Amino acid sequence: MKRAKFLLLGLLVLAAGCRKIPDTAALSNQQVVATDRDLKASFSGYSTYFISDSVAVVATDPKDSILTGPLAVQLVAAVKKNMSARGYTFVNRNAKPDLGMRLTVIKDITRTAVCGGWWDGWYGYYPPWYWGYPGGGYYYPWCTSYTYTVGTSTLYMYDLKNATGNGNLRSIWGVTAFGVFSTTNNQTNANLTEAAINQAYAQSPYIKK
Repeated sequence: MKRAKFLLLGLLVLAAGCRKIPDTAALSNQQVVATDRDLKASFSGYSTYFISDSVAVVATDPKDSILTGPLAVQLVAAVKKNMSARGYTFVNRNAKPDLGMRLTVIKDITRTAVCGGWWDGWYGYYPPWYWGYPGGGYYYPWCTSYTYTVGTSTLYMYDLKNATGNGNLRSIWGVTAFGVFSTTNNQTNANLTEAAINQAYAQSPYIKK
């Protein structure tokens, strides 16, 4: 009988050791979007805005600081489309816009190790009497390690119309979107960020001319 129990235990440990590594592609199907605003701001009091055609990038690679090209165009275009739909007009920086927009993408690599035990749970130790023997417990662990990229996008709206002479700008709207990024496909990451931008405007109906 005890031999049968140990055989069953061996099969369970083997099955746990074959635990599938999480599919980051499945995890990166959407981002969590949080928005905040200055409750004293009257968004209808602004008419024009400016946003740069490049996107600031904060990443583990020190050379990865500015996002340009098609991906940057895609993200900036998403902001412009939403601003236009709310009645605002894009102008050049030297035209003294009412609002200034800044878009930033932050990428960070996260390494994770997950360990468990009996029944694929988090408790590996057993009471010593479980197998009928006195003394210490028994531990049959499995461990899985994997890496994934966390992506955070921020979009801020600044009041340039009422800027003071001390150089300080008042932020009247802020967006933070975060989730799992693809480690191999930047186009997927751009699509996630674009969707997050659209969602931020969708949950901010007060932004309108």
